Amino acid sequence: MKRQPLWRSTPPAIFPVILGLVGLAHAWRGIGQNFGLPVAFADLLLGITAALLVFFVLSYLAKLIARPGVLMEDLKSPPGRAGLSAVSMAFIVLAVGLVPFGEVARYVWWFGVILHAIIVTFVVKAISKAPPEGRSVTPFQLLPFVGLSTTPLAGVPLGYGLLSQILAYLSLAAFVVILLQLAAKFIRTRPPEPLRPPFAIILAPLSLFGMAFGLFDMEPAFLAFYIAVWGYGIVLLVFAGWLTRAGFTPMWGSFTFPAATFTNINIMAMGKGVGVVATAGTIGGGLIATTLIFFIAYKALKMWASRKLAQKTGAAVA
Repeated sequence: MKRQPLWRSTPPAIFPVILGLVGLAHAWRGIGQNFGLPVAFADLLLGITAALLVFFVLSYLAKLIARPGVLMEDLKSPPGRAGLSAVSMAFIVLAVGLVPFGEVARYVWWFGVILHAIIVTFVVKAISKAPPEGRSVTPFQLLPFVGLSTTPLAGVPLGYGLLSQILAYLSLAAFVVILLQLAAKFIRTRPPEPLRPPFAIILAPLSLFGMAFGLFDMEPAFLAFYIAVWGYGIVLLVFAGWLTRAGFTPMWGSFTFPAATFTNINIMAMGKGVGVVATAGTIGGGLIATTLIFFIAYKALKMWASRKLAQKTGAAVA
């Protein structure tokens, strides 16, 4: 019996990993600039990651064209909603790395922003049709509803300061609501072992809001979020065993972008003269993020090639 081509089951779970790689490329450019290292590695990583992003987007588009119903099927689960939201976030963050290369960054940024708004519309539709247990708050909701917190990273350099602030504040309001709901739920019941890794996602918006306020020249707010980032980052390290007790699963994709954003906010803090803490965070965060993201990307791509990623995450098939 002939096996179906891989594109027919392109899993949304691959996109958070790609998002992490895009964030890592951005981090390595900052590391190179701050420590006098060649930025060639960052450019190479950005190019490879951009190619992977385009490849998987085209694969998913082919799957969608073959059977449009796969979109709502993939959006039925919280991980699926997060995975597809990571697509638009990846384009927005990719625009950061493209800023030095000219106007193309502007088009990529706008494409990511508009695409994210479209995806959120479908996410809301999927949640409204889900049973009560499918509407329960999870860390995965941070990607669709707080994902536009990525916009200031390239939006401010591109001249969209006011729009970036509006989108950041709207995202911050959504973040506060989701975080309060998550805290209340966590107090009532602890997540099972396979669902623990997504709690690392919280580190990403904390870092993104910090960087946003840094770009807005709102130093007290930047410092407040920077302290929160370090606090939550330390908590994640202390409870790393608790988070990973189930062993490697596709849920580990939740670690990738947060690890990259932790490094990136420390790079920004170095530029603001925070000192030895920021330097330590940049070096330590960069080493951890690089090792972790490359490991997870290798495992995820291997699982995708063997079709196990689609099977284990219940991806819709065209």
